[in-house]
Amino acid sequence: MKVKAFAKINLCLDVLSRRADGYHDVEMVMTNVDIADVLEIRELEEKKISLICNNKDLATDETNLIYRAIVLLQKETKKDFGVEVRLEKNIPMQAGMAGGSADAAATLKAVNELFNLGITTERLIELGASLGADIPFCIMGGTVLAKGIGEKLIPLKKLPKLKLLVAKPAAGLSTKLVYENLNIETLNKTGFKHKDVREMVSIIESDDTDDIKTVKIAKALDNILEVPSLKLLPFIAQIKQIMYDNNCLGSLMSGSGTAIFGIFDNDSDMLRTKAVLEKDDRINYIETTTTV
Repeated sequence: MKVKAFAKINLCLDVLSRRADGYHDVEMVMTNVDIADVLEIRELEEKKISLICNNKDLATDETNLIYRAIVLLQKETKKDFGVEVRLEKNIPMQAGMAGGSADAAATLKAVNELFNLGITTERLIELGASLGADIPFCIMGGTVLAKGIGEKLIPLKKLPKLKLLVAKPAAGLSTKLVYENLNIETLNKTGFKHKDVREMVSIIESDDTDDIKTVKIAKALDNILEVPSLKLLPFIAQIKQIMYDNNCLGSLMSGSGTAIFGIFDNDSDMLRTKAVLEKDDRINYIETTTTV
C-alpha cells in the first residue's frame, strides 16, 4: 500500500495555559497543505518492523513515530505482524509542519486497513493522541479548530486554495525549547493581546467569496509561539519581512517553527519572493504549495 502523509500549517495558534502534566492547553486552527511524505507499506513474513528512509538524518529505530505507531497497533490488537515501511521524506524536519505526526497518522490508518485490524477512526484518534498532540488532526485532516492539547477537533469549512510559499531556515528549534521560553503568565501581566482564534474560525465559516476570504485569513494570521521563537532565532522575522516586502498578503511561522509561510494572491509575486529567498544560504528548504 502506498499512501501520502500531508503536512500542516497553523493559521492561528494561541497557548492558554500550562497543565499539570507538562502539556499546554491550546486553541489553534490547522489545515493541510500539498506537501507530503510518501509511505510504501507492505507485510513481511518475518515478525519484525523495518523502516527505510531516503533522509539519512531521520532516525529509523524504535524512537521513530512510524515505528511506535506500529507497536501501538500490535499492542492494541494483541497481534504480532511484520511490517516494512519505505518513507520518502518531503516534509521539512523541525519545521512546525507535523511531518513526524503526519507519518504516524498515515501509518496508523494504512496498517489498520492493510491488516484488516478493524479499529475505528475514533479509536485511531485516541491512540494517535497518546503518541503526539498533532496526530489526531493528521488522522482527520482538512481544516479544523483544535482545543485541549490538540486532540479535541472541530471540523471547519474547506478553505479556498491558498497560494503559499514555505521557507525553512537551516536552523531548527525544538518544540520543547520554544515552549520553555514561552511564559504565558508574564505575557498576560504585561498586557499581551492574545489573538482571538474565534475570529479566524468566523472568517473560515463565513459565506464570503474565496478572494475576500483569502485576504481576511491572511490578515488574521497569528501564532503566539512566534514570541519566543523570534527571540531564539531572529532570522525568522527577516524571512517574514522579505515576504511582506514582496507583496504577500500575510506571513506566519507554523507551529513551533521554524518554517514560515506567506499567502500570495498571484504567482508572479510569489515566484519573485522565492527567487529572493533562494539566494540566502541560511535557508535550506523553500517551496510553493497550496492548501489541500
